[in-house]
Amino acid sequence: MTTPTIIDAARRITAQLDKRGNPDLTGLPETLCRALKVQEEAGEMAQAVIGVLGQNPRKGITHNWDDVVAEAIDVVMSALVFAETVTREHLEYALADRLAGRLDHLARRAAASGAPDVEQVAETAGPGADPGRQRQAATLRWLLDVHTEHGLPLPEDFIGYTGGGTLRLRLADDQADGVTRWAAYLGLPVECREVDYSGSHWVNVKAEQPWDGEVTDVTGLGWKHVEIVTNCDRRQAPAEAAAPVAVAA
Repeated sequence: MTTPTIIDAARRITAQLDKRGNPDLTGLPETLCRALKVQEEAGEMAQAVIGVLGQNPRKGITHNWDDVVAEAIDVVMSALVFAETVTREHLEYALADRLAGRLDHLARRAAASGAPDVEQVAETAGPGADPGRQRQAATLRWLLDVHTEHGLPLPEDFIGYTGGGTLRLRLADDQADGVTRWAAYLGLPVECREVDYSGSHWVNVKAEQPWDGEVTDVTGLGWKHVEIVTNCDRRQAPAEAAAPVAVAA
C-alpha cells in the first residue's frame, strides 16, 4: 500500500465515522474522541507487547510480534483519521509539512548530541539512492513553499513522469482561477477545451509549457515540461436527438 492509498483509507474511514458516528458528539467532542482513539489503540499495542513477553503471569505468552505490528498499524490509522478530522483537506501536504518540521528538530537535537547530521548523510547517499524519489520529495517541498509564500492552490495530486521529465499538477474541479494563477506564476499559456466522454461533459482548463521551442525548467527541479489542469462545469452530456423514423405510406 502506497502513502496516497493510506491517506485515502484514512479519508474513507473519516467519512464513514462522520455519517455513522454518534450525532450528539459532533464538533469538538467528536474530535476529542478521535484523539482518544489513538491512545486507546496505543494501549492495545502495549498490551500486545506484554503478551509477547509473557509479563502477565495469569495469561502467559498470548501474542507474537506480528500482533504488535498489527496494533501499531491501528495506531497509525487512528492518528491519520484524527489528522484528517482536523485538517479536512490536503492531508498529505499537512503531514509532509509537520514531518519536515519534526525531522528538522530531531536532526538539530541529534547534531547537538554528536550524531551525524541527517542532511549530510542524505547528500552523501551511495549509488543505491533513487533520484526519482528524491525529485518527488523536492517537488513536494516546492509545492508547499509556493503555496505558503504565494497562496497558490495545492493540487489534489501530482504525477512526475521522470523518464520524460514531465510534471503534471491536477487541481480540484472548478479551479480555473487556480490554474490561471499558477500559469501567471510560472509564465505558462492557458487553454480551454470542451470534452464529451462517457455520457459526461466538462471544460478542461490547462496551463502547459509549449512542446515546441526552447525547453525551460520553470520549477528549477529538472522538470522539462509542466502542466496544471482542472475540469470545470462537469455535467451530464445532452442526449443526442433520435433520427427520424421513416413510416411507409
